[in-house]
Amino acid sequence: MNIEQKELVIIVSDAISEFNLRERYLLDRNLSERCICSKFASYLERALIGTKYSGYDVDVEYNRGMNGNEYAKKRLFGKNAIVDLIVHKRGYDYENSRFHNLICIEMKKRGGQRNLCYDKNRLSTMTDFSCGFNYQIGFMLIARKSGIVIDKIFPNERDGDY
Repeated sequence: MNIEQKELVIIVSDAISEFNLRERYLLDRNLSERCICSKFASYLERALIGTKYSGYDVDVEYNRGMNGNEYAKKRLFGKNAIVDLIVHKRGYDYENSRFHNLICIEMKKRGGQRNLCYDKNRLSTMTDFSCGFNYQIGFMLIARKSGIVIDKIFPNERDGDY
């Protein structure tokens, strides 16, 4: 894991800590994965403020940007490639011929771990440089009654600027 990826782990971990501290209501009442994930997005957005990533957008279920076309739906294994939460810069950077994809996150609730393997495979592909999505790092998060935890981290092994 490179230095930038370690910084991103700290940012995500800080957002998780704040969420777990302040959002007991959502966890205690077993609210939906989408509800928990969308609220977590606001904590992640705040954790980015004041970092070199403060210009990035945090979006839930964003599904555009493929093969240099910002309007094309992301596709993976013949299906739409939508992850629960991403941190990126919206649109295509024509000057540098690339998308600025930083973090991709999948979230599952404890006990509702159906398709967990599929979600982990998706994160592995989204962070695999050779697959073209180029997310710097991915996280599999589990929302438990005790709080959100990181189940697995998927670093992109590519060196260089993201």
